[in-house]
This record gives sequence, structure tokens and C-alpha cells, in this order.
Amino acid sequence: MALRIYRTNLTADHLSRAVEIWFRRREFETQRLGDDRTFVVQAKKGGTLAAVAGMSYALTVRFRQRENGVEVETGAGKWMDKAAAGTVGWLAFLPLAITAGIGFYNQGKLGDELLTFLEHYVDEAKD
Repeated sequence: MALRIYRTNLTADHLSRAVEIWFRRREFETQRLGDDRTFVVQAKKGGTLAAVAGMSYALTVRFRQRENGVEVETGAGKWMDKAAAGTVGWLAFLPLAITAGIGFYNQGKLGDELLTFLEHYVDEAKD
């Protein structure tokens, strides 16, 4: 989980819409929920077979409007699936453990890529 506060004139609504588009361009399924001050974007990739192999991954991003900017909190989903698939894989089938490890890595990398995107997006809005 990561928490960042972006000092910007952009709203939580605006940033959440930008992140939803960012996920969709990467072929994630998304949903966006919110009210006037807090928005949540959930994104996931991978179907049933990917979930069984531990290769699916998801990310939840919460945007909260603050007085001088937007608070952004990211949290991973499906972590337990990867741990369970990895344990079963080690006990029963090594390739399943490998795919769970790959899914775990991809999910962690996704959060980093999202935060990099947000930093650039907010910086460009300042110009």
C-alpha cells in the first residue's frame, strides 16, 4: 500500500478519471465509484484461468480531495490468491509456483508504474 499527497489544482474526480483511462489503455477491466470528495478506481486483469494460476492481478486506488491537493492511496488486490497458489505450487506443481511469483511481481510493478504516471500527470498540469 502506498499513500501520496499531490499538491495540485486538479481535483480527485479529474485524477480518478485519468487513472481509469490509464488502466483501460492497458486492457484492464475497471470500475470507478465516488462522491464529491472521494473516488475509488478498481482495476483487474486476468480471467478465471489466470486467477487459478496466480497470474491475475488487481489494484484499488482511492482519491480523496484535500484542501491543497489530492491524497492518493493504492492497495493491491488478490495478494492472498498469489500466496495460496504459490504454496499449492510448491507442494504440488512447480510451474504453478512460478506463475504465482510472476503475478505477484506484476502486481507490485503495476503500483509503481501507476505512481510514476500520476507524478508525471500532475507535473504536466502545473505547466
